[in-house]
Amino acid sequence: MRGFLLAIVLLGCVLSLAAPFGVGILITGEIGGNAIYELVQQGALRAASDAIEIRIVEGGYNQSKWEPLLLSMAATGKYDLIMTFTEGMPASVAKVARAFPNQKFVLLDGIVPEPLPNVYSVAFKDDEMTFLAGVLAGMITTSGIEGTNLEKIVGLIAGDTYPAMINTMKPAYEAGVKSIEPEAVVLFGIVGSWSDPARGRELASRQFEGKADIILLIAGGSGMGSIEEAASRGKYVITVDSNALAMKPGVILASFLKHIDLLVYETIIKAFEGSLPFGSNSRVGISEGMVDYTRDDPLFIKYVPGEIRERIFQWYERIKSGGLPDF
Repeated sequence: MRGFLLAIVLLGCVLSLAAPFGVGILITGEIGGNAIYELVQQGALRAASDAIEIRIVEGGYNQSKWEPLLLSMAATGKYDLIMTFTEGMPASVAKVARAFPNQKFVLLDGIVPEPLPNVYSVAFKDDEMTFLAGVLAGMITTSGIEGTNLEKIVGLIAGDTYPAMINTMKPAYEAGVKSIEPEAVVLFGIVGSWSDPARGRELASRQFEGKADIILLIAGGSGMGSIEEAASRGKYVITVDSNALAMKPGVILASFLKHIDLLVYETIIKAFEGSLPFGSNSRVGISEGMVDYTRDDPLFIKYVPGEIRERIFQWYERIKSGGLPDF
């Protein structure tokens, strides 16, 4: 009998060891048509294996549903790790993490300000991304290339107003522009939605009418309208998050990239290995290989003059080795 009981115990241990590491991913939006969440999916699927089981939940665009979904995922008790995203989620993550202290949580592209022992959060250095975009915009508006005018004016269109935009990204973009042309003017517009291309086109039209040569778009799907407006006028835009150059070659001059696919993959693997520093947060950027731009893309090389490509790369290397200049 003792041998039989021991066999049952050993079998239970084997089954326990064989159980996959469960990762639940709450997308604060939808994957289809959203470049950043398509990258999230790619990174998650890359991490999936016999030992790591991934389940992705699309939360949709009704923000009031995100916290209840996070809560319900935690309540199931079936995930070793729950991952979610964006600056819209720190308060919700903290609230649910307190309610389920034995559940591990990760927030990416956002920071939970109060350290919690079961939460790890990591944000991108968005100021590095938008400063470098501003440097490029400043170079374009002073370049005299076809489609630019004598006025030193550039634009920025945001999907909505939120702390990171107002306090970090917009000031860094303006500083990047003015590092090239101190007298340059930066026009700023807010769509009020991440999925309103018509409004995005209207704002772009206003900025181009205001003599902007190039516009940085941080507007999600609303930026599609801005891109179409730029194309109709022979003007330029810069995009963020993923490589969009092939969408409108010669109009989208550069994309400044967040390698969130790599961040998702590495975070899941570290959590699986037990090396993720829960109870802390961090920020990643150019020096960590998580922020970059389309410097090697043939379309960037084709449409951006060589002198500008060389200068923007010098700025990239400068930030990579020494961080941003004071502004």
